[in-house]
Amino acid sequence: MIKTLLISPYQGLAEIAKNYRNYDPDLQLDIKIGNLEEGVRIAKQAEAEGYDMIISRGGTASLIEEQVKLPVVDIKISGYDMLRIFTLLKGTQGKAALVGFPNISRGASTICSILDMDVKTITIESGAEVADLLTELKSNHYSVVIGDVVTVQQAERIGLQGILITSGKEAVMESFEEAKRLYHLLQRVQAQAAVSSEVIESFPQPMTIVDLDGQLLLNNESFRQELDEEILHTTDFQDLVGQMKSDHTDMWKKISYHEKNYHIYGYSLNLEEKKLNFIFQQERLKADDGFEILTDLSYIPISGDSQIAQNIRENIPLYAEMDSPLWIEGEQGTGRMMFACNLHFEAFGHRAPLLSFDLSKITISELEHLFSSGIRQIPKEGTIVLHHIHQISREDQIRLKKMIASLVPDFKVMIISHEKIADLVKEGQVAHEIYYTMPNAIIYLPPLRNRKEDIKNLVQAFITQNHMKYGYETVGLREEAIQPLLTYTWPGNIDELKQMVEKLVLTSPHSYIERADVEKVMEAFEAEDSYTPEDFVKVEGTLKDMEIKIINKVMQQEQHNQSRVAKRLGMNRTTLWRKLNS
Repeated sequence: MIKTLLISPYQGLAEIAKNYRNYDPDLQLDIKIGNLEEGVRIAKQAEAEGYDMIISRGGTASLIEEQVKLPVVDIKISGYDMLRIFTLLKGTQGKAALVGFPNISRGASTICSILDMDVKTITIESGAEVADLLTELKSNHYSVVIGDVVTVQQAERIGLQGILITSGKEAVMESFEEAKRLYHLLQRVQAQAAVSSEVIESFPQPMTIVDLDGQLLLNNESFRQELDEEILHTTDFQDLVGQMKSDHTDMWKKISYHEKNYHIYGYSLNLEEKKLNFIFQQERLKADDGFEILTDLSYIPISGDSQIAQNIRENIPLYAEMDSPLWIEGEQGTGRMMFACNLHFEAFGHRAPLLSFDLSKITISELEHLFSSGIRQIPKEGTIVLHHIHQISREDQIRLKKMIASLVPDFKVMIISHEKIADLVKEGQVAHEIYYTMPNAIIYLPPLRNRKEDIKNLVQAFITQNHMKYGYETVGLREEAIQPLLTYTWPGNIDELKQMVEKLVLTSPHSYIERADVEKVMEAFEAEDSYTPEDFVKVEGTLKDMEIKIINKVMQQEQHNQSRVAKRLGMNRTTLWRKLNS
C-alpha cells in the first residue's frame, strides 16, 4: 500500500480527487488543501508522518519538489481541461488573455485557433513575470485573465477577473498511475533551524517579528501564551507577508485560527534589515455586535450587458475618487454591499480593510470610542459602511454626521439603505441635514426584475464561481432553460438568483443545465415560500397589541422593507411609521 498525500492548490481539485480516492487499491490516498508555501508546509508535515508519495499541481508541486525529499507527482493539464475553461469563457465580459507556462500556452493557442476564439495567449518562463504582464494587460483594456492559482490571485488583486485553469478527473486519474511508477525516491532529510530571539515582554497583546520570508525572529510572552508558531505558516499570514513585501505599506488582515478570529496589524520595522512586526488582536466585536472588519476584498466582476450593468461598471472609478460620503440605496439582494466592496477595492486595494457598522446594534457612543480611544482597535484608513441609519434617533444622526466629517479625510464613507433616502427624509426617519449636506452622490441599484436582460450573464458567472470553488463539471445553461428565469419576479433579487444557481449546479447531472432542471428547482423555491406555523400570530392581548404583533411579523417577512409592508397592510408609510414608534 502506497501512503499518498494529494495536496490541492484549490478546493475544486480536492473535490474531484475525493470522488476517485478509491480508484486504485494500491494507493492509500489522503487529501489536503494548500497552495504554494502552505502546500510546502503540509508536505513537510507529511514527511514527518511517514508518507511515501505526494501528488500536487503546478507551482505548488515545483515548490514541494525543491524542499521535500519525497517523490512528487505533478498533475498535468489535459486537453479536456482546456476545453472546459474555454467553454466557461464564453459567458465573460471583455477582452480575455491566457497567461501560462509553455506546457499550457502551446496547447491553448491551438485550441483557440480551432474554436475560433479571440483569446490572447502569453507564454511565461517564471512566476516573477506575472505581475508586470497583468498590469500591462489591464492598461490595454483586458478584463479577463486565465491562468493558474498564482496568476488568478494576482489578477484579482489588481481588479481583473481571473478564471482558474482547473484539472479534471482525467488528469487526476493519470496522476495516480504516475504515482505508482514513481514510488521509489529519496527519503526525508530536513533540518530545521531555531531562531533565538529577544522579546518585548511587556506588550499586552501578542506580537511577533518575522523576516521577509515570514520566518520567525522574535515573539513575546503574550504570543506564546495565546498562540503558537503554526499561525505564522498559514496561507493567510503568508499572504499578508507577501503583500507587505510587494506594496511596502502597513496592512490589516483578519485570520481565523483555532476557532478564534484575530485582526493582525502589520508594519515594517526596517525593510533593509528584513524585519516586519505584527500585532495580534483577538476579535471581540463581531457582526452580531454590529461591527465587522473585512480584509482581503477583491474586485467582483459586474456581470450583464444591460445599460444598467454598463453604467455600474463605468461609474465605479468615478465614485471611488469622490471624497464626500456616498449613499447606496436599493432593495435587499441587489448587490449594494458588493458594490461598496468594489468601490473600496478601487480606492484602497488590499492596503486597508473595510469597516462595516450596523447602527441598529452598535451605539453612536461605542462607535465614537472605537475611533477616539488611544488603543489601536481599527485601522488608520479604509472604508466605513453604515447600515440602518434610519433606525437611530435624530440626535444620534446629527452626532454621526459630525463624526463622519472628522473621518472623511482618512476614510471613504458609504451609507446603505433598503429605502430611498428622499422617502426616509420625507417620513422623518432621516434628518434633513443628513440628506442635504452630507452625501456627495446617491447611487441607486435597481431590482433584478428591472434588468432581466442580465440574468443570462449572471447565471453563467455564478456557474463559473461554483466550478472554480467546488469542482462541479457544469459549464453552462441551455438557451431554452433561460426562459423560466425570465418570467420569475425575483423578490430576493441577485442573492436569490445566486442561491438558485447553486442548487442547479449541485443537482444537475449534465455539463449543461436543462430547462427541466430549472423548472424543478423553481418549483422547490415556490414551495419554500409557503407559510409555516411561525408565520401566524397568537390571538391574545388588546387590539393594539395584536396590531403591533401583525406589523412586526410582516416586517420580518418583508426584510423590514417599509414600502412593501405598508402596501401589504393597506396603509401609507407615514401611518406605518407612526404605529411602529407609538
